[in-house]
Amino acid sequence: MNNIIKYLAFIFLTCNLLFGIESLNHLAENSFLIIIGLSFFISIYSLKILKNVIFNKSFQLFFILNLLNLIYYLCFEFGDIDSFKYLSARFVQFSIFSITIYSLKNDFPKILIKFLKFVTTSALLFSLILKFPDLESRYSGIFINPNQFSILMVIGFALILFNEKKSILNYSLLFLFLSTVVISGSRAAIVGLFIAIFSYVIHYKLKNLFNVALILSLLFIFSLIGGENNGMKRIFELDFLNRKYEYIYAIETLMQKPFFGYGLKNYAYIDFSLIQFDDVQINYGAHNAYLAILVQYGIFFATIFFSVFFYFLIKIYSVKIEFFGDNVSQTRFLFFITTYALVNGLFENTIVGINFIQTNLFWLVVAYLTHFLHTKNESNSISN
Repeated sequence: MNNIIKYLAFIFLTCNLLFGIESLNHLAENSFLIIIGLSFFISIYSLKILKNVIFNKSFQLFFILNLLNLIYYLCFEFGDIDSFKYLSARFVQFSIFSITIYSLKNDFPKILIKFLKFVTTSALLFSLILKFPDLESRYSGIFINPNQFSILMVIGFALILFNEKKSILNYSLLFLFLSTVVISGSRAAIVGLFIAIFSYVIHYKLKNLFNVALILSLLFIFSLIGGENNGMKRIFELDFLNRKYEYIYAIETLMQKPFFGYGLKNYAYIDFSLIQFDDVQINYGAHNAYLAILVQYGIFFATIFFSVFFYFLIKIYSVKIEFFGDNVSQTRFLFFITTYALVNGLFENTIVGINFIQTNLFWLVVAYLTHFLHTKNESNSISN
């Protein structure tokens, strides 16, 4: 049981991935509720650890956000079952992430990277074997959503770029990750690639200029041969019309209830009755995490959320990267995870969700960075 408790966050992430697979997606909703329930009971089983992490100052961010959700629920949605599900799921999510970080401590980055290497490489190979791309439509591999697939491929690309010695095998994987990102057609994933490349250049400067030149050349080639729906072509065509209307109607939705929003259950929400034209296609919500939070909480509670959220992020980002240990490339990868999620929040409903892989990776890494920062600062103050 102790090992299950220690690795509970990784079990949770694995379930996120499995339910994103096309053949398993129909099991997602009911199975996710069961997993949340089991995670809750396992957390209660480890009540001593749970008590330690809930009131641990290094996990203050999670405590404050859980408290904010609870106050909002009691004030505006008391008795609403769907909002209570969100409140509970968020509490369980933050609790198991805290327990994993608290249990693994400094071993967490190494274990996370091993986990992500396995997950991203498996997703890549199974996708290419079971559902080879046809270049006629956006490629999603074995996943139901090309955007979720592309996020995994970008993470796999960054892993090889930051943490692996360059060999024939790793260059081959880099090539495959890069090509699948392009043919997924995700514009946000292309942005993710450039975030990874930029971080790589900052770290290595001009030492590995060959790798940067090779990646940019391959991107150019894939943009030419990757089909009509590839990500590079979609960026250069500047076809953001669907996102434009999603943002407009998210803002209009917010203006219907500007002060206290639509409630915890209505994250990433758009009021479809406001849509005036039949030809406007909006798939799901605002596709913008920051608008989604505003619609969910309203201006008052969203202001509190963003104030707390960015306060802790600024604390993390204002520290020199060497502060987090000698393995700088490993730490750069962790910061890539958070930065990619924050930027992708402009295009997707990251940060607010419960069962989206990038959202959960973001909160898990933020939990580690804030925990490490607080623990080391406390240790330094004692030694001084």
